[in-house]
Amino acid sequence: MSRHKRIALLGNRAMAIEIGEYLHAQEGVELLIVLNPDDDGRDRGQALSLSKRAADWGVRTIQPKGLRKPAQIALLADFDPDLILSCSYARIIPQTVIDLGREGCLNIHFADLPKNRGCLPVVWTLALGAPDLVATLHEITPGIDDGPILMQARSPVSPGTTAEIATGICAKLGAGLFKTYFDAWMRGDAPSAVAQDESVVTYHTMVHPYDRYPPVWLNPTRVANTINALTFPPHPAARLNQSDANDELVLRGPAKPVDGYDGGPIGMISKTDDGWIVVCQGGAVLFSALETDDGQPVVTDGPFFTDVTPVPEYAP
Repeated sequence: MSRHKRIALLGNRAMAIEIGEYLHAQEGVELLIVLNPDDDGRDRGQALSLSKRAADWGVRTIQPKGLRKPAQIALLADFDPDLILSCSYARIIPQTVIDLGREGCLNIHFADLPKNRGCLPVVWTLALGAPDLVATLHEITPGIDDGPILMQARSPVSPGTTAEIATGICAKLGAGLFKTYFDAWMRGDAPSAVAQDESVVTYHTMVHPYDRYPPVWLNPTRVANTINALTFPPHPAARLNQSDANDELVLRGPAKPVDGYDGGPIGMISKTDDGWIVVCQGGAVLFSALETDDGQPVVTDGPFFTDVTPVPEYAP
């Protein structure tokens, strides 16, 4: 009798939970969950705890601080996994761990690889105005998100889609993608991996588009994309500095462009019946909420005049 397939699931949050629940329900599968070091068993918004669900399922977990030291690697090596899957795992996975997967070590990245490798892939997908949200299942290599691609799933970006909404969509895409792959893998019919096209690679470090200043010196679409890309509480949001004060204003989506608007100077923010509006080059952007830099809603209707000095650093 052949042994059960042993799957090591690394990570946290909604996608890992959906995949973990799916794997736990499969016959002929033995599951080990490797938790993120900061998973303390409590949910925090969309940062759902995989530890909490694993306890409910009765699935064995380990929680090393990393996967580089021999003792940490041994915890996973003792399980002898057939397949390793990373879902938002918070540590770089070294070659010594990659080699432990008898039939592969895989990752799900929320971008249309080879574009938007690295940090904040959903943020950059929205900021750059990509037509689709994409989840990519790929083999892990010692590099950053550069392994051969196995499968992709995509969903069109709707107007006003924020990073918070987009991340939830990508989690669903990624979970469905892995289930499709896993079913084929169990049948011995998994798709072959295809090398990424290095000629079209883009890569991002932990830096936000325009340093979080919506580019009001550009067109309304760019501004709306930036505000939406940076709307995912409690993560840092879009901001503008008042030109006559030291105060910073925080702008949150959903945001949509208003072409041809001519209601004041570029950078002016005011309240309307439909929400807040910020004037930019060639039009304006309607957005949902305006806050002070300490997170309190702005209670006056404005207008507020802001610094419109271009911020070219790390512009998309």
